[in-house]
Amino acid sequence: MVGEITRSGDIDILGYGICESSGIKKGVVVNIDLAAQSIAKAVEIAEQMSNTNLSHVAVGISGDNISLVNNRGVVAIPKNESEITPQDVERVLQAAKIMAIPLEREIIDIIPREFIVDGYDGIKDPVGMAGSRLEVSACIVLGLLTSIQNIVKCVQRAGLSVESMILRPLAAAEMLVSEDEMDMGVVLIDVGAGTTEISVFQDGCIAAYDMIPIGGDLITNDIAIGLRLPYSYAEEIKCKYGCALMSMASENKDIEVYSLGESSSKKISQKELTAIIEPRVQEIISYIAKSIKEFGLKSIPPAGIVFTGGGLIHIDGALEMAKQLLGIPVRAGVTSSYGKDQTFTIALGLLNYLIKHRIFDANTFAKEKQPGYSILERIRKFFREYF
Repeated sequence: MVGEITRSGDIDILGYGICESSGIKKGVVVNIDLAAQSIAKAVEIAEQMSNTNLSHVAVGISGDNISLVNNRGVVAIPKNESEITPQDVERVLQAAKIMAIPLEREIIDIIPREFIVDGYDGIKDPVGMAGSRLEVSACIVLGLLTSIQNIVKCVQRAGLSVESMILRPLAAAEMLVSEDEMDMGVVLIDVGAGTTEISVFQDGCIAAYDMIPIGGDLITNDIAIGLRLPYSYAEEIKCKYGCALMSMASENKDIEVYSLGESSSKKISQKELTAIIEPRVQEIISYIAKSIKEFGLKSIPPAGIVFTGGGLIHIDGALEMAKQLLGIPVRAGVTSSYGKDQTFTIALGLLNYLIKHRIFDANTFAKEKQPGYSILERIRKFFREYF
């Protein structure tokens, strides 16, 4: 997705590209060449639509190799400075990165939870404040080095450079979760095709993360096997007629299916289809419940659970089952942008995340400090180059 900032501070989407993802299985790169080809094709479409040449990108990252570590950083504010500057904030964030990490791990991102100025905590933005000592309590996102390298190689083989990596739930939260919900405590669950990501947000920051290597494909595979259908046809049947609760399913035999090896079609009821779907939905939700339990939360998040992704929320009765089995208020997370389609949630979230957390960093425009070169022009060039 390619975008730029308007004068009003909103995002103007210039273009986007979509391509079937090859070379990736359950969120892991299994074939670099195929994955690179998919990226290159999507980028080519986005370039044509936006009339831009892309060279740098921000990449959403996830996986069961991701871990979160808490750490603190502290710096002294020079006496000749009257107030804390963005450069001081950058220094303290870099100080928080100084920690012992395993050789096979690499720091992907650093997320400030709160800043502390001369002992006063709970500060979200210390820039402009007076003080002599600046501290930060931060969440450090770590990833498996080999997994990160494989993603970078895919992007590079597609002719691009990785400018930054952002944890996918952080991008999704920008679009689907309010600041009040993040402060109170909320669980964001993204059920995709091959993976399910579970993230907990508290006090305005991500507090826990886990990825389960199962998703909506599990349901589609069962339908394909149970009814002897091609996978693509089974996916179509699931999306059109899928139901997760027998009590909600119709007994009318009005679903026409064409099974492999049979010369004529047959009709089945929604109840027969639900008999295949219901156990798998229960299984996915049971894994989600186990993951949330292992987080060891002190209390149930007051804002409940927000479900997103195309693997589950489009199945009738799935959220009702989740509410019953998890015992927590549940809602679907949707964005008004581009309708209610979940396809663009992460891409739009990445753009929003960069604007909110990165665009005004001290070094963002370091390469564009030219006389007469306005902030707005630099911002526009940033989005044209990076996306």
